[in-house]
Amino acid sequence: MIVMGRGEYYDVRLGKPYPVSDLKSEWFDWFLKTVDEYKPIQGSVTLWALGGAGFILRTKKSTIYIDPYLGGSVISEGLVFHRMIPIPFNASSVRKIDAVVVTHEDVDHLNEDFIFPVSRNTKCRFVCPPSVADLLESWGIAQNRIISVKENEETRIGDVRIIALASNDPNAKTANTYIFDSGKIRMFHSGDSVFSEEFAEIGRKYDIDIAAISLGVNPPGAKWYNNPGDVVQIARDLNAKVLIPMHWDLWGICLEDPYLVEQEARNRRTNMKVVVLRVGERFDYPSKRD
Repeated sequence: MIVMGRGEYYDVRLGKPYPVSDLKSEWFDWFLKTVDEYKPIQGSVTLWALGGAGFILRTKKSTIYIDPYLGGSVISEGLVFHRMIPIPFNASSVRKIDAVVVTHEDVDHLNEDFIFPVSRNTKCRFVCPPSVADLLESWGIAQNRIISVKENEETRIGDVRIIALASNDPNAKTANTYIFDSGKIRMFHSGDSVFSEEFAEIGRKYDIDIAAISLGVNPPGAKWYNNPGDVVQIARDLNAKVLIPMHWDLWGICLEDPYLVEQEARNRRTNMKVVVLRVGERFDYPSKRD
């Protein structure tokens, strides 16, 4: 169990990464095999939920892991955060990967249990905000594998353009939200950002198809996650066609019912489609029904 504190993820881990827990997945190799063997069709985007804020995003030519967390339970400010979902794969088994995209330095987004095995076994790049780039370099990751992006900067991995945008994350030293643009489809990922008025401007500037937004119950005295109403408002401001609530399943103390988001979207008479993904589940966009 890792002991951590809010606002300390950068300072306490600079040059001193947390030890790899080496927890093992009970799913054996079936999940990664399914992901690696799947063939997205031209012009589509396929997502697999990893739990928390984690996803695997695949297009015809690219495989990108977003905020994967394969660690266990943690302690923060005297609160115990029990991991409530299975670990879907072993990081040491990952081979088919072009990039890891990290939103910020919190341990459940920048995770040593994933970073070190993947950095050893693959040639993937690491796309991240400056604080994460500092940490990765201090951990011995080669500088030429790290792509540090600030707000409104962008890079490209294969056929996916990655745009770093504003984040309202009060706990991180630096943080990004991202748009993943395959040319025809754009997915927004909020990381741990709570509501920001800037999201409406993002929605006006970009035609967003999918928005993955952080959802959770906040511990007393904290505002770490969005409530169901916040999630719908953010997606509405982004003008997203599909809303995927995320992060609601990872920590026992923060568990939330994602179907409350679906109810809230109906109550507000929005046109967006709410998609609830459990760990390991796949979502194709567009699907045959879209």
